[in-house]
Amino acid sequence: MSTRCQIGFYNNEKDPIDKPEALIYRHSDGYPGDLENEWGVLQDIVPFLKWFKAARGLNDTEYVAARLLQWLCNQYDGFVQMKVPYDFEKKPFTGTLGHGISKEFHDDIEFYYRVYPDVLEVYDIDFDSKPKDWKKIQTIELCGTDAVPGKLDELISSTYFRRRI
Repeated sequence: MSTRCQIGFYNNEKDPIDKPEALIYRHSDGYPGDLENEWGVLQDIVPFLKWFKAARGLNDTEYVAARLLQWLCNQYDGFVQMKVPYDFEKKPFTGTLGHGISKEFHDDIEFYYRVYPDVLEVYDIDFDSKPKDWKKIQTIELCGTDAVPGKLDELISSTYFRRRI
């Protein structure tokens, strides 16, 4: 079975965890990993969030959620297309549904990523538990200077594609 997760976007840390402004679903590979060696969600989203924060800010939760979803889908489609010889004229994307938009929390997610304008929190979730019972296992500051505007090529080459090729 896949490790499912969701990524929620909030205006500030006082917003209730069960009321995100925007919510993304990831069907597989939802475990956190780390930012250095172990691949996972953190290596997929933290560099993008830091870059986007420096370039535009993370205050418009719906917009940053939409752009992160686009980023994740583009990464996934690029990975599959590089491994399988598709005719790019006929099929510019895989059509595989690895990510999506959610209206509510799923009861089968194992991890939850809570994004504020300055912080990302990671929660470990027991099956069918309520948000009040989720366990925060990590907090990551998104104010770092290691991903800045104008360095998107470095961001792309240093994250998803580097790990998968």
